[in-house]
Amino acid sequence: MGKIRTGQRLGNPVLRAEGKVTLVDAYLAGAVLAGLALNALFGWWWADPLAGVVIIYYAAVEARHALKHKGTP
Repeated sequence: MGKIRTGQRLGNPVLRAEGKVTLVDAYLAGAVLAGLALNALFGWWWADPLAGVVIIYYAAVEARHALKHKGTP
C-alpha cells in the first residue's frame, strides 16, 4: 500500500502500478498458502484446487481489464 500511496502523491503511474502488482502478488501467495494449509491441517483436499480456481478467475478478470484498456495510459 505504501507504493500506491507514494505513487499517488508523486503523480507517478509506474509506481502506482508496481504497488498494485505487489498487492496482487501478496493476495495470490495468501490464496495458495491458505489452500495448502487447509489441506494439510484438515484434510480438505478441495481447498488447494479451489485456491487455484480463485487465482484463475482473478487472472481472467485482470486479462480482460488489460485488453479492454489496451493502449490507454
